[in-house]
Amino acid sequence: MTATKDMVDSFGRSQEENKARLEIMEAANLEARENWDDPKWRADFAADLTESILLGFDYETLIDQWIDTERTDFNGRIFVREAGGLKAFYMARGGYIEASELTAEISEVPRDMLGVHVWEFEDKFLTNFAESAQSLRDLSIKRMDAEINRRVYTVLSEAVEANAPANFTSAAGIDQTALDAAISKVQDETDTGEVVIVGRPTVVNQLSGFDGFGNETLEEIRRKGMFGIYKGARIVTLKNYKDENGVPYIPNNELWVLARDTGKFAFFGGLKSKEFMELDNWYWHYLARRDTGVMVHHPERAHKFRDTSL
Repeated sequence: MTATKDMVDSFGRSQEENKARLEIMEAANLEARENWDDPKWRADFAADLTESILLGFDYETLIDQWIDTERTDFNGRIFVREAGGLKAFYMARGGYIEASELTAEISEVPRDMLGVHVWEFEDKFLTNFAESAQSLRDLSIKRMDAEINRRVYTVLSEAVEANAPANFTSAAGIDQTALDAAISKVQDETDTGEVVIVGRPTVVNQLSGFDGFGNETLEEIRRKGMFGIYKGARIVTLKNYKDENGVPYIPNNELWVLARDTGKFAFFGGLKSKEFMELDNWYWHYLARRDTGVMVHHPERAHKFRDTSL
């Protein structure tokens, strides 16, 4: 018979670990109830919460795996620069080298502000402070990550459908021949050679029956149901991001083949936050914002598939 101390819950935690976890949560709840009316304590809590959200977001997000991503300080500026015009010549020994003019196209990534704002009745928030704070942190990370991925996805869709309509395929199912042709075309267009396949599991999983995977990837598929590299393109499986009403942000029937230098995503500084109590009521507010930007400068380096059977 298994000893009681060896029993674990569904998360693999022992009774001792659960006891310690509950003691930590109760200590946090007690500290919050005793100090909630102290503005400095609430400000320190908000600062710790903001740092935790930022670290969690950087750990969770996949955005830099499927588009070129750059970070700068809050007052910084991010540009896309492309140089050209320089020529090389063959000549006879001692001959004159013709001059050529170096040209450059420079575009600045525009800035947008992304933010979350939550308010809660303070009695309800303090009833189980530790759990409420954890839920606020986790949901803030998910909502910001979902909104950033949706923004990039939306801008890509508009850019390709408006400027590169030949790079859009709509059919029942994902055809392997068409996918292979799209990968070859994108690989030929990109300057970096970094090509990714992006989509939700409903379309990405269709690739499991294709040939073209290496032996290591095939073994990974058999063991974990995960993908690695298909014909030189890294596969990125997006989460099913949903809004506050449970509606998915990204369609379940669209698959992308794109080079990471199709565009650029930018983060300007970290996460700024503030908290306050309503003077004429008992509601607590927490706000956090971050400046971001996205630019799609080479839509011809992307191909969009839509599976009409889904």
